[in-house]
Amino acid sequence: MTKCKLGDILRIQHGYAFKSENYVDSSEYRLITLGNFADGNSFKYNDEKATYYGSDFPSEFILKEDDLIMPMTEQVEGLFGNTAFIPKTTNYTFVLNQRVGKVVYNKNKVDKYYLHYLLATNSVKKQLEARASGTRQRNISPENIYDIEVDIPDIAIQEKIGRLLYSLEEKQINNNKINTELETMAKTIYDYWFLQFEFPNEEGKPYKSSGGKMVWNEELKREIPEGWEIKKLKEIESNIITGKTPSTKNSDYYNGDIPFVTIGDIRNNMHIVYTEQTLSKEGAETQKNKYIPKGSICVSCIASPGLVGFTTNESQTNQQINSVVCSKEYNKLFLYFEIKDFFKFSSGAKTGNTFANMNKEDFSNISILYPSKEILINFNKKLDCANKLILKNSLENQELSSLRDFLLPLLMNGQVGFKEVSLAL
Repeated sequence: MTKCKLGDILRIQHGYAFKSENYVDSSEYRLITLGNFADGNSFKYNDEKATYYGSDFPSEFILKEDDLIMPMTEQVEGLFGNTAFIPKTTNYTFVLNQRVGKVVYNKNKVDKYYLHYLLATNSVKKQLEARASGTRQRNISPENIYDIEVDIPDIAIQEKIGRLLYSLEEKQINNNKINTELETMAKTIYDYWFLQFEFPNEEGKPYKSSGGKMVWNEELKREIPEGWEIKKLKEIESNIITGKTPSTKNSDYYNGDIPFVTIGDIRNNMHIVYTEQTLSKEGAETQKNKYIPKGSICVSCIASPGLVGFTTNESQTNQQINSVVCSKEYNKLFLYFEIKDFFKFSSGAKTGNTFANMNKEDFSNISILYPSKEILINFNKKLDCANKLILKNSLENQELSSLRDFLLPLLMNGQVGFKEVSLAL
């Protein structure tokens, strides 16, 4: 191992200050932001908050596939040290925005994949945190990054370690792509069945286009399939639980075996397979009425309203989340998409251009156009395989993350050899 400073092996290119008045709905260029860094030290598309640029800018800020980027501002705690590779794109090109840096490295001294994981080690993260400035949102300068000390092995060893760790990440990336495509497919089916009313009739033909009877609904000011009703969420599933946080002053209440769901655990996860925080049995028992079973629908209603995900274990949540405990299995997938659409499209869920916080009463009274039990059962059968595969991929990704996190310090510190790990895998 050779001791050196990061400044000996890399340089940081600052992002460009793109002008907001030139933001457009669509263009060839899409801005990289802090939202493109995933918690697991990888790239996140963050399509819902995509920003495109429609004017001229210096060409040196155009990013290429496999360019390595890092955050220069800690928007959320723990972001420093995360890096990501720019993915291959076809419809647009990513460009380097301010508060994000491009890592330009010396290929003769460091392997890019090894560097990706080196920056994520606890040793580097602690040094980044110690050098950062600011209070509300902390910032790090290139000069402070250059001053950080690291130990690195021979370049040939770096390449082997980097490729091994990145092979785990590539599998996760592939699983995420599959899950995104599967959920998009499921949402398309939901749209056809419950928004366009083209669910299969008894003969298997599309209901509306094949002449299914439609009736006028005065409340919705539109025609709906005969027999469908407008119901409140609480009329469909009455068991709705608002979470609560046990006293943080008692450390014995935390770090146990009971998942404690917060907003970050739901974001971009249809199935919540991991939570940053856990409760002990003692902590959870202080609020016995806050348990929610496996398969409950967690919905964020404060701070970042509209995030929706299923629990995969018996859990509890904090007070920002309302959970729907479904007594009828056939309601689950329908309500998942219905609630997501409510927060996305309903004017009742927004104040101006931002989401309003929603209390339990308002959440329970969300109006839903509710179909027959038979249609819901058929909808669940239609999506059953896709839903199970999404869950399987999510669980596998969590196992891969645990394996990577276990191997990372051992390989980086030289505690185990590359050959030993390769044989074990």
